[in-house]
Amino acid sequence: MFDTLYEYFRRGLGQSQIIQKYQKIKSSREIPKYSGIKKIQKDRQQKSIIFLCPSNNIPLGGVKVIYNQAAIINKMNGQLIASVLHPFNPEFSCTWFDHDVTVKKNLELDPTHHFVIIPEFMAVPHAKPIHDIGVQYGIYVQGGYIIGQIHSDNSEERDAAYHNAALILAISDDTVDCIRMAYPECADKVHRVHYSVNPDKFNANSNKENVICYMPRRMKNHSQLVTFFLNKWIPPHWRIESIHGLDEDGVAAILGKSRIFLSFSELEGCPLPPIEAALSGCQVIGYTGEGAKEYWDTEIFTEIYSGDIKAFVKAILSKIDEFDNSQTVIHTTAIRKLSEKYSAQVEFADMQLVTKKIAEILNFAD
Repeated sequence: MFDTLYEYFRRGLGQSQIIQKYQKIKSSREIPKYSGIKKIQKDRQQKSIIFLCPSNNIPLGGVKVIYNQAAIINKMNGQLIASVLHPFNPEFSCTWFDHDVTVKKNLELDPTHHFVIIPEFMAVPHAKPIHDIGVQYGIYVQGGYIIGQIHSDNSEERDAAYHNAALILAISDDTVDCIRMAYPECADKVHRVHYSVNPDKFNANSNKENVICYMPRRMKNHSQLVTFFLNKWIPPHWRIESIHGLDEDGVAAILGKSRIFLSFSELEGCPLPPIEAALSGCQVIGYTGEGAKEYWDTEIFTEIYSGDIKAFVKAILSKIDEFDNSQTVIHTTAIRKLSEKYSAQVEFADMQLVTKKIAEILNFAD
């Protein structure tokens, strides 16, 4: 079912529509179970952090974050290793971006050697069976506004999942606030972490064209309206390109040549595409999705109130005019600050703190 949920992302539905579709499916189909889960005890088994992840090859930033952070932990050469487990298809591995992550290909869990990290939208039903066999776990919240929606008809199990979690990771300051508002009693378990953006793929260069790009799967009805009105007014020497169904290299190529990126973020934890666009030298216009407010520097980003289609179009036309009159340049200082905040060094330091905390939770410390 969770893979079906991701199919709705691919179709371009907004988050509110996805939640409605999810509830409809959930009411007509039984939630998938860990039919093959096994409790094992092996004294020689490596102590390990296991990241649960959906088995879907659709380009989604949250999946890439999970893979990258598992790989980072393995590169630390510490007492803990990490792997990714796709519980409904253990043989699966993402191919839309480059990675060297270890994929766990069975459902065997050991209470003395394993710590599981569960994405927030998979907290139900996964947390309960993991907790029932004595395995400690954490919840990784990359969307603070999802936690109160997606399991609203099973609130007792959802609440128990957060109460029983030994650790709760949050991808942004806004997400931290959401978790603490929903579960103030769990505030001490919440830890902020950052993702990073690969500077070798997403970087500002001078090879820009008069291109406006956007991702049509995000808030499809809004993007259709904006591009419809924009096409009536856009100068002939400018063009609009959609970013759809591309792998990481394909996305980086379009962002690299574009001057403007349109952000259609709806209540997201810390949307990744606007950062990738900004680091690629684009001016970003659109919605913050709330979570992006922590990096929405006015030198690079122009905020539009969600749903104000006319203001959105007017802001794009104004930015086009600035470019045509050589009034807009690549703001290297603002880009540098953004790259430092979401750098590999910051992410590595965050993962060091996470592994240290997990080691303490499981008494792994030497």
